[in-house]
Amino acid sequence: MKKEQSDSPWGRKGPSESRGPSERRDFKKSRGPGKRPEGRSKDRPQRGGRPPAKREAPKPEVIRTAQGDQWLEPVCGVHAVGSLFHCKPFIVERLYFDAELAPMFGEICKFLAGEKKPYNQVEFDELTRQAGTTHHGGVVAIARRRQPEVATTKAAEFWAKEGMPLLILDGVQSPENLGRLARASAYFGVEKFLIAASRKQARPNEVAYRAARGGLDMVDLRLVDNVPSFLKGVRKTHFVIGVDLEGLPLPEHMAICPEEDIDKPVAIVIGNEESGLLDSTKQECAALVGIPGSGAIDRLDVAMEAALLLQKYLVEA
Repeated sequence: MKKEQSDSPWGRKGPSESRGPSERRDFKKSRGPGKRPEGRSKDRPQRGGRPPAKREAPKPEVIRTAQGDQWLEPVCGVHAVGSLFHCKPFIVERLYFDAELAPMFGEICKFLAGEKKPYNQVEFDELTRQAGTTHHGGVVAIARRRQPEVATTKAAEFWAKEGMPLLILDGVQSPENLGRLARASAYFGVEKFLIAASRKQARPNEVAYRAARGGLDMVDLRLVDNVPSFLKGVRKTHFVIGVDLEGLPLPEHMAICPEEDIDKPVAIVIGNEESGLLDSTKQECAALVGIPGSGAIDRLDVAMEAALLLQKYLVEA
């Protein structure tokens, strides 16, 4: 009885197994000196050799201007792009959109035509290429960006005279959280949006702009070189409130604010998503407050915490 041959490659006889003992090829003997064995590619690295070099990510296009170097960055989504044109239309260099959203951008296209800047209706693949992601929402604007200015205590004195509150981020690592915090800041009318200049702090990118839904272009984003040192000076002009799990559970403004600080605008400080504020930052806060909950989950996300504090100490106070 003949055995049925399996369709699996593991059960199928290979070419060398089907030959008889005398027909099998001795590769060592058949290979002459200096010859490479068949089947080995010249580009294939030898065992123990160096791995192939990694390709570097493409660098953003840099534009030289009188105000300093700027770079091109994609902004995706209807809300983010609409806010960009509402707040900073002249920094947009190009616009791409799909056929479904084309009727929404008629006036914007007229503006770009007047500025002699290109716009185009394209397919999904081209939108993905321009955005660098598939999560582009059907529209991509390519905008010029520049390095944010550094916040100073002297500037904070001027902001305090104008009654401007501050939202300060110290170590928020997720770009999405950065965008959501900017959205909360814009929603409550907090124009001064300050972030730490450290490497652990997230910076605006495509993900942040999409999550902000236009909020990042509505706030004045500034960098803080050293948050504890900055807060030491800001305490003279603002009432500084930090978020801490062990802080008082959302006390009333009058209960935590000294009489001499009652007329000062608030400065709310948000720390890292996991570890919260650094001890050095806590020491420079006039008050530390927590968010009361059931205890089932350790804490809310940082954007929700910021929204609750802004509602409590900015709107209600």
